[in-house]
Amino acid sequence: MADESHPAHLSPSELGTKDYWETFYARTLTHLSTKHNPSTTTTKPPPKDDENSDADSDDDDIDDDSDPGTSWFSEHNAPDKVLQFLTDEEFPLAPVNTIPASSSSPSSGEDKEGGGGSGQPSILDLGTGNGSMLALLRKRGGFRGEMVGVDYSIRSVELARELQRLRIHSAYLSDSDDSDSDAEGEDEGKDKDTNIRFEEWDILHHGENNTENEKGTLDWFPYDKGGFDIVLDKGTFDAVSLSDEVVVEGDGDDTAASASGRKIQRRVCERYPGIVRGLVRKGGFVVVTSCNWTEEELVHWFTSSTGTTGSGGEGQEDRLVVWGRVEYPRFRFGGREGQGVCTVCFQRVEGKKEEA
Repeated sequence: MADESHPAHLSPSELGTKDYWETFYARTLTHLSTKHNPSTTTTKPPPKDDENSDADSDDDDIDDDSDPGTSWFSEHNAPDKVLQFLTDEEFPLAPVNTIPASSSSPSSGEDKEGGGGSGQPSILDLGTGNGSMLALLRKRGGFRGEMVGVDYSIRSVELARELQRLRIHSAYLSDSDDSDSDAEGEDEGKDKDTNIRFEEWDILHHGENNTENEKGTLDWFPYDKGGFDIVLDKGTFDAVSLSDEVVVEGDGDDTAASASGRKIQRRVCERYPGIVRGLVRKGGFVVVTSCNWTEEELVHWFTSSTGTTGSGGEGQEDRLVVWGRVEYPRFRFGGREGQGVCTVCFQRVEGKKEEA
């Protein structure tokens, strides 16, 4: 059962609504179609090479920072820092620790049809946006396992699929790719060496969220392994925390509340950490990046949510614990030290409950 205590809620914002993201990605898709379809005309003149104002960023920077999850953290270089963290030899599931040294070819040991190498860590990206984080991990990080990006916005999924097909986002270029590798006419078939799957899925409201009780209902979920090896969140918890939606407990869903006849209203973000824990296998990792919460608050949200597992649901406490952190530049203001963004890596562990 989730801990009753939690950091103070954030004030609701339009960034916490599905309508906002659907509109954003629909606009981005329209621009993408216009930009890459010669038969489509537009009254807007093409941008100058040096034009990069905030007002035009949504329209002109599709190739790089149009993903809101990226733009929120761009000044802190968060995507590259997360990439460095996950590929460092100290991270147990980094390619340097999972791919044999004798494997010199990017495709060696990789199942082209299935999209992942045997035994390689699987990765789930929550609120994938345009899918650039997974592309970065595949092309520059060297991860070869199954990759799935999910988002509750169908427009986001359509955008991620189209960018993978066209390979026009810089994340789809590896360090060894030629500068003209994404030239027009070369896009056909190029998604075959990326093998990232993008699906529409609402983590908070989908009927199959309880993955421990539902078997085989999502064809992209690794039920046989108990979850993904790595689950990524790049601003999704931030967005969920800005939603004003509430859920009512005590209608038969919560035993304690039902027994007392009470109905408890909770902000929807309170459900999120526990659901995320159920998406990663035991021993796997959850990496959360936030610009709305401090590191201390983020740790509290994700470590205070626990569950009971094991035979008959007795004796084992299933929880997330802090495994590591990504370092960002720190600043001092008003005598206090802080940072503009934080990334915390949690590990799902299981152990005996402590007696009260």
